[in-house]
Amino acid sequence: MRNSEKCRGAKFRRLKSSMLQSLERGRRTEIDFMNGYVVKRGREKGVPTPVNGALTTLVREIKAGARPISPDNLESLLQRET
Repeated sequence: MRNSEKCRGAKFRRLKSSMLQSLERGRRTEIDFMNGYVVKRGREKGVPTPVNGALTTLVREIKAGARPISPDNLESLLQRET
């Protein structure tokens, strides 16, 4: 079982977040208002926010077409942060 599958859990594998639904539909996501805000405030206060920063970058890359929508993206995020 991959790390990304462990994070999602078998019970909830069919549920989709609003962010994923927005990406699939080509709509604007709330990444900048959620995780991007955490990154901004962290910078202002001198608090590192590497996971929020990486996740914000990842979603922006998907929106730009640089990455596909895939669970493998989560795997690369987890590898980057460990």
